[in-house]
Amino acid sequence: MNHATQTTQRTHLAGIAGLALLCGSLLGCGTDAADSPQQDAAATQTTCDSCGTVAAIEPVKVKGHSSGKGAVAGAIIGGVVGHQFGSGSGKDAATAGGAIGGAIAGNEAEKEYNSYNVYNMRINLDDGGQRTVQVESAEGFSVGDAVQIVDGRVVHA
Repeated sequence: MNHATQTTQRTHLAGIAGLALLCGSLLGCGTDAADSPQQDAAATQTTCDSCGTVAAIEPVKVKGHSSGKGAVAGAIIGGVVGHQFGSGSGKDAATAGGAIGGAIAGNEAEKEYNSYNVYNMRINLDDGGQRTVQVESAEGFSVGDAVQIVDGRVVHA
């Protein structure tokens, strides 16, 4: 090869190398969506649609069930007390009235005796919503606690 050809080849190679460097640097400086800090933060941040903060804890009294034992006991007591009043057919009416009233009162007394508390826990969700979850015990929870709802249960986050 002669000197002129070698010089031309070197010039072409230098031009190609310069062009490659220029393209590489342009590609490296591009604003690819995956490389932007906002996209990276959004990609790594996962939203939890069941996470939030306890806003309120409200006790709710639930009436218990009646087995009928309270009604029977109330009817007997009411009948005995009613029998103490009146005479003749009035005594019979007072006995029947006492038994009916006693049965109703005894049934309600049994329900009250078997009643229990549950708690409505109102949670302000991180996504802006609000949910109320009824729990058997609110022990260990306070307003302001960070929580998560998992399978209908409230757990500390």
